[in-house]
Amino acid sequence: ATIGQNGVTAVTMHDGSVLQFRSIPADYDPTDRKKAIEYLQQQQSKGEIVTGLLFVDETVSDLHEMNRTSDVPMTKLPYEKLCPGAAELDRLQEEFR
Repeated sequence: ATIGQNGVTAVTMHDGSVLQFRSIPADYDPTDRKKAIEYLQQQQSKGEIVTGLLFVDETVSDLHEMNRTSDVPMTKLPYEKLCPGAAELDRLQEEFR
């Protein structure tokens, strides 16, 4: 599907219904929660589904910080780091019993 000049992409579904997807405008501010909700409601009243980064709260820790994920991609980690061994896996499974 291609985005039309008005920022809307019409997608015909298997049942013949048509969904209207709208890209957010270039001047859209995703840091304003109230305006984000208002924008979604306005577009929904027109029968449109908004796509893009709709809201972000920059004061909250990101998911990687909260979960203490590695800075190194998993595809670059050695096998020994990815698999801690049978004893450690057994200990971990005990926590779920």
